[in-house]
Amino acid sequence: MKRPSREINIFSMSALDLFASAMGAFILLTVILFPYYQKNAKIVEELNKIKNTLAKTQQQLTTCQTQQQKIQNRLQTCEQKRQECEQQKQACENKLKQTFLAIVLKWTTLKQDVDLHVIDTEGNEFYYSTHNRERNDFPNSDAELSVDTTQGPGIEIWENPLAKTGDYKIYINLYTRHGNAKNPTVKTTVYYRDGSKKMHDVTLSTEGHKVLVATVNVNSEGDVTVASP
Repeated sequence: MKRPSREINIFSMSALDLFASAMGAFILLTVILFPYYQKNAKIVEELNKIKNTLAKTQQQLTTCQTQQQKIQNRLQTCEQKRQECEQQKQACENKLKQTFLAIVLKWTTLKQDVDLHVIDTEGNEFYYSTHNRERNDFPNSDAELSVDTTQGPGIEIWENPLAKTGDYKIYINLYTRHGNAKNPTVKTTVYYRDGSKKMHDVTLSTEGHKVLVATVNVNSEGDVTVASP
């Protein structure tokens, strides 16, 4: 009868030991790391909350940026309107500083021809032979001798819708008597933005001789003063 073999298989025992050791190590690591697994789950949950909060914050930030852009657009619009109002205000102030001028000359003697002469700030001389609007004698001026009477009783009018700053010389001239020996007395008035002023009466005795009646001054504020010679 053959005896059963009592030899122990070294390799089989070694594999079993290795497996048992590995299992023990795994269990040991599991026990050690188990709290960290729980912590990791909480961390993941916190991270998810942070991500959600970040997403909401980003959305709110986008909304705020949109609102800020709208506000900036409104501010730009308001600034443009403010500048327009400032320009309009400045234009109104400039207009308030402007004045017109109208020189009116009158005489009552029959037949006689009395002429009005006005020399403006540019040295342009307006009288019967210069009609700015009709002949464009002075293209840099809007003024004109608008009324010219050749036989008395008569009237002559020089007008300037926008008088520049400076002096305007007002002359009168007995151009011809037309057979009337009487010396004409001439009345002259200047009209402007704030009213009118009468110049002193002048009696003319010499034909073809210009007489200075007054100097009209317009300052930078549109104020008018009249000075006799």
